Amino acid sequence: MKLPQPSAGLAALLESRLAQLAERAPRTHALIAGDAALADEAARVLVGSDFVHRSLMRDDALLADALDSGALHGGRSLADYRLLLAEQTRVEAEEAACGAQLRVLRRREMVRIAWRELAGLAPVEQTLQETSAFAEAVIDAATRYAGARMALRHGAPAGADAGLVVLGMGKLGGGELNFSSDVDLVFLFASNGETTGPAPVSYEEFYLRQGRLLIRLLDPVTEEGFVFRVDMRLRPFGDSGPLVASFAFFEDYLQAHGRDWERYAWVKARAMSGAGQFEPLRESVLRPFVYRRYLDFGVFESLREMKALINREVARRELADNIKLGAGGIREVEFIVQAFQLVRGGEDRQLREASLLTVLPRLTGARLLPGDTVEALTAAYRFLRRVENAVQMLDDAQTHSLPGDAFARERVAWALGLGDVATLEAEVARHRAVVSEHLASLFASSSGGRETAVATLDLAPLWEAAFDREDLLARLGEEGIAEADELLAMLEALRDSARLKRLDESGRRRLEVLLERLVQDCGGEPNLPALRRVFSILEAIGQRSSYFSLLTEHPQARARLVELCAHGEFLAAQLARMPALLDELIHDRWSEGLPDRAALEAELTQRLGEVSPDDVEREVEALCRFKQANVFRVALADLMGGLPLMQVSDRLTELAEVIVQRTLDHAWRQVTLQLGTPLCTDTDGSRRAVRIAALAYGKFGGRELGYGSDLDLVFLHDSAGEQQETDRASPVDNQVFFLRFAQRLLHLLTVHSPAGRLYEVDVRLRPSGKGGMLVTSIDAFRQYQFKDAWTWEHQALLHARSVAGDALLMARIERLRIEVLRKAVRREDLAGEVARMRERMRRELSAAQPGRFDMKQDRGGIADIEFLAQYLALRWADDYPPVAHWSDTIRQLESVASANLVPQETVDVLVDAYRQYRQHGHRLSLENQPNVVDAALFSGIREPVAAIWRETFGSL
Repeated sequence: MKLPQPSAGLAALLESRLAQLAERAPRTHALIAGDAALADEAARVLVGSDFVHRSLMRDDALLADALDSGALHGGRSLADYRLLLAEQTRVEAEEAACGAQLRVLRRREMVRIAWRELAGLAPVEQTLQETSAFAEAVIDAATRYAGARMALRHGAPAGADAGLVVLGMGKLGGGELNFSSDVDLVFLFASNGETTGPAPVSYEEFYLRQGRLLIRLLDPVTEEGFVFRVDMRLRPFGDSGPLVASFAFFEDYLQAHGRDWERYAWVKARAMSGAGQFEPLRESVLRPFVYRRYLDFGVFESLREMKALINREVARRELADNIKLGAGGIREVEFIVQAFQLVRGGEDRQLREASLLTVLPRLTGARLLPGDTVEALTAAYRFLRRVENAVQMLDDAQTHSLPGDAFARERVAWALGLGDVATLEAEVARHRAVVSEHLASLFASSSGGRETAVATLDLAPLWEAAFDREDLLARLGEEGIAEADELLAMLEALRDSARLKRLDESGRRRLEVLLERLVQDCGGEPNLPALRRVFSILEAIGQRSSYFSLLTEHPQARARLVELCAHGEFLAAQLARMPALLDELIHDRWSEGLPDRAALEAELTQRLGEVSPDDVEREVEALCRFKQANVFRVALADLMGGLPLMQVSDRLTELAEVIVQRTLDHAWRQVTLQLGTPLCTDTDGSRRAVRIAALAYGKFGGRELGYGSDLDLVFLHDSAGEQQETDRASPVDNQVFFLRFAQRLLHLLTVHSPAGRLYEVDVRLRPSGKGGMLVTSIDAFRQYQFKDAWTWEHQALLHARSVAGDALLMARIERLRIEVLRKAVRREDLAGEVARMRERMRRELSAAQPGRFDMKQDRGGIADIEFLAQYLALRWADDYPPVAHWSDTIRQLESVASANLVPQETVDVLVDAYRQYRQHGHRLSLENQPNVVDAALFSGIREPVAAIWRETFGSL
């Protein structure tokens, strides 16, 4: 980077410092004077850092060694540091000697790191990474040294889980340590016992002494300086807690005493030493404490409280110019990122990283923040961290404010390449304003931001022991609320529900405020059925009062909730079963387009990545939550955005395909582990693995799934030949394997989990129905379709489609399907067979009463249109094969019209009626209503459909 022209004062400072080097560090001066590029670098470094200048005068070999090693212009990794420290921390060295060596090494490395950033050789990210890597390597080496020194006298703790676990917190844990930072540490150990050395002690005492020695090696300031200031206040109970805590003590502490602010702190926890012992504890204890399995919107409330405390402290200590703690500072960027981590990290593992710069861009990928917002926050964070480092590099001081001295501030500006103080101050102000704006947007409270209306209705008396019902009724009346008595009865019932009675004071207050806003939102004419469903959702949420915070703070989410509940029970029941879906009401992600097949598969892979492959119950639960979330997104796009019906069915069908494929793969993997892989004899006599596939019928096969549709499935395999058994030493017959496989797959699809179940599954359409095999060979399936299948089974095959399994077998099944529909159909009495089956269905299945119309089964309804399409497709499939290609009713009809086999006007009537019926039935399903309506509703389209039926089938 080209340097700005220095002022007279900066030029004089540089000249003075070079002269001092010439006198006291001639080797260093000669290197700088003899290399123009190095001289340019030195100009910024020597002006920007008293610490570097002092260190170079004290150690004339420092710069030469950094150049000779290549590290001045190439950087160092964690592995490099571990090698450097191996000699510095040999157990033979006395404590004082080891501490002195560490301090010398620290001074040399910090000079090298400062030189690289000030000279523009390393971006700030690399500075943070190298500083963190050095700290991690030093802490690990010093921990090992301290343990080895203790073991000389006391013996060492034994066992696979022995050793002091040293956790780095804060920016150290995140791998983003600033130049002159302290290090936040926590000491833990796994098990108790007693050492067996000359002077045995308990493990706890051993680790306590090891920890104290570790701190002495790092923290005290000696004539050689210090290594790192050590802060132990993040340990359980802070300064009043034990310096070293057992895993059991730590677990009990988090469960009984862990506070909200500690969750934010533990996001950053990372093992500097003892990572192998810490990992199981992280997964079983720490992760559930930090990342809740549900979306934790109480985070926003507690973060605002923390920010308010910091603001008061900043004001008290006059720290407004503090670029870390002041408004728009580094801490506020951390707040934004941590809010998303804590709210959604329980479900999205990619947010569980300790590094802010790693997580921040992922917020765009997860559609949590717009890309331009993430770019602005990233730029602000990088700039403020550069300023923070430049300020600290002045004198190796732990400060976060621009210097008050004008000349020192000018030096910082010049070292950053900004030219003058005015530009520095303007850039700092600009970036802080950006951060403040985004924080205010994210943490909008009831007094500003998104929620500006202040509730005037006070429902607090509802929870008072001496509750005056008439007085509250009068207050509701003053708000102009109609049906106040019924509304109050609903509020009382909600208050008295068993789940909500167990709310603590904080949760009760959250609920009270939410109810006040809900009632006010409804105005004078509340939709009581919708509110009743909303209240049932609030009751189901129970003690997860963070969801109350979500709805209180987001009026748009409240409005959408009431609107969805006005559409009926279906979506309200979804929300009651899975409150995490409330998160979808905040964002407009559904309006930006629903995920495609690849995105669905990626999301499912991520969700299942949280679950052990051996934990079947958790895997099914994860699948259910995946399904519920995506069905809900489709419903939002449908109801709020007017998603066309065909696209609704396409999205629901695609979702089912992804789930069936994943469960099929899982069932196959499980059964092959138990029984081996099924093999068969190929046509050339070789042995090969058997293929399997799922064939969908009905609405699934026809790509016409609705919100509550079940799945009609048939499973086919291609096992053949004389030898059909698994590859185990004690093999089982393939048919036994297939039976176990089908049972396993159906169990996964239909079993009840804590999140509900995936689908109702019907397998009765397999050859020979209930008496047939659950998994049929494709050869047997072909034989059955040609010799034994009824006409209605060929009608069903029109709506069949391979949806999961081996791609080669799926293609073979599709070729067979077309062959059957062309060559196996008995066309001599096809019209009579179809008409008689339809009349039988009408008699047996119609649910209509006088004056009512069953849209599916009554004359002129959905089934008539489907049977007409099936008849026409079967009749013409051999003469015109494309009519059998499509598995959905509309495209079957359009195909016969395209071939001029049926007048286009006839098809237009049927297609239009079919769409109207399906659209209305779709809305009824959202309201959990049957497909039976007033007889007058579709009178205009029923008769034209019936007329086409009579024209096609006559009196049959």
